[in-house]
Amino acid sequence: MWSALEDVADILEQMAEGTCLPRYYLASLDPGVGKTKTMIHFIRTLLASEDHERVSVLICVSRLDEIRNLVEEMGLSRSQFSVLTSDTDLNGLGSDDRDQARILFTTQQMIESRCQGEQFKHVSAFHYQGQARDVRIWDEAILPGQPLTLKRDDLGHLFGPIRLRHPALAKDIEDLFIQIKEASCGSRVEIPDYSEKHGVDLNTVIGCLSESPKQHIDAVTTLWLLSGKLVTVKQDGASGNTLLDYRDTLPDDFAPLLILDASGRVRATYDQWERKRGNLIRLSKAEKSYRNLTVNVWQTGGGKHAFRTNGEQLIDGIVSTINNKPKEEWLVVHHKTKGGIDVPSGVKALMDGNPGRVHFTHWGDHHGTNAYAHVSNVILAGTLFLPASQYEALGRLGAGLSSAQSLDPQDFQQIRIGEYRHLILQALCRGSVRRCDGAVCAPCDAYIIASAQSGIAETLPEIFPDCRVKRWQPVKKVLKGKIAEALKVIQDYFSSHPRELLPFREVADAVQMTDLKNFRRSIRKHPDFVEALAEAGVMEFGPGRNPTGFRMAVSVFGFDGIDDGDF
Repeated sequence: MWSALEDVADILEQMAEGTCLPRYYLASLDPGVGKTKTMIHFIRTLLASEDHERVSVLICVSRLDEIRNLVEEMGLSRSQFSVLTSDTDLNGLGSDDRDQARILFTTQQMIESRCQGEQFKHVSAFHYQGQARDVRIWDEAILPGQPLTLKRDDLGHLFGPIRLRHPALAKDIEDLFIQIKEASCGSRVEIPDYSEKHGVDLNTVIGCLSESPKQHIDAVTTLWLLSGKLVTVKQDGASGNTLLDYRDTLPDDFAPLLILDASGRVRATYDQWERKRGNLIRLSKAEKSYRNLTVNVWQTGGGKHAFRTNGEQLIDGIVSTINNKPKEEWLVVHHKTKGGIDVPSGVKALMDGNPGRVHFTHWGDHHGTNAYAHVSNVILAGTLFLPASQYEALGRLGAGLSSAQSLDPQDFQQIRIGEYRHLILQALCRGSVRRCDGAVCAPCDAYIIASAQSGIAETLPEIFPDCRVKRWQPVKKVLKGKIAEALKVIQDYFSSHPRELLPFREVADAVQMTDLKNFRRSIRKHPDFVEALAEAGVMEFGPGRNPTGFRMAVSVFGFDGIDDGDF
């Protein structure tokens, strides 16, 4: 770990000395090891160095509240720093004269918006004494651009509002809507250049949608970013076909840049960037040992749909677990309440003891804060899953693939699993596990709701080396009739054939159901059976698109490191 931190300091020194090669340098040390502390002490030393009086620093953060903390820890006076964000109050913390402030804090979004189509060295908003800043630091995750996805259904909302003023444009969008309905997954579609063809710019089109919800304005903005391009079609399950591509948003001359991101160890977008784009360099790795972490997994659906359909039972399981430690603090990471069940209210209504001992944060706001680093009990109330099109777009973005190139299916799976790992690492490391006792994490008990089909349980030892993974079963449902018989047949088979495929026909025959369609409808798709199957660690599997039988999830995903005695 000390060696890896020396790498961080060495790259910062090279940038200050003007000898650093124009590359992206990724420091992927785990949370709590000292990446940010190293940056803070480097800047203190830089400001004290008489030989580096003209060297300046740019720090890009993902969360605005990080800026106040960094300013305080660095001990900066108001004249030494400036802030450039969308928050005028926050901007007022530092000097009004950005060009004369040695340290400039800004956001990743500000870099992308101010540098659209411009070289970094030409954007005066980020200058120090008329020149591009020397030391550049990106705190937390980074992508070389923006993934772009547009659902076919979202196109359908645009016809009416646009047709009133621009009927020819509306017809073209409607033709695209019809074209992609039957497009096969992985096929390519040429999007017309609507601005050039119809003489209508994006702002004008957005004006037609002034009374529409933000989702529709976002859709037409994405459509404009895709226009004139050859894009890929991806099938997004029940949502239907989705158009996807990406756009590069970082200036060509933004490197050298130091990236401080713990997820760099687990997120496959960096692997694609390193291998395919070739301008990202990984600094020394040093995995933290998580032997003081126990991860308890409830193998049942935990996505947004699961909470809408089975929310009461999921909350019962969460509350019963919290009540087992009635005097301890907890952190619960949950889905946003909008359009679904209110997890915080449901938990508070049923829990024992002081409600203030349970803290809540939602997915999307689950990273970048150390406010819960003292909490040693963390529940991930489900996990955040992205549509297939989003994983495809992320993979293409990381690799810099042209629209004519295909993303390898194996790379797609690595991107998907990598995003799971990224989200789980960042969420659990809001709790005590982020702290270090030497090279080992602080003690922590984590609880994750994740179905067997997700493969999350099997990848936990890769996210948290040396951790212990155990089964968590807070709520038991009693099965009856043919469903109970089918489950017993499956469990008995896998007790002696854990790596084999059990065909649907054999299970149907065993429970005396000769009609496979009826077996599918009455057994395989029954919610109680699906949940019990997930809890047993069994999934439907087949060599082609359609499953043909049952297999143990561990044998499908092939991950190692789970204690079979516990899981």
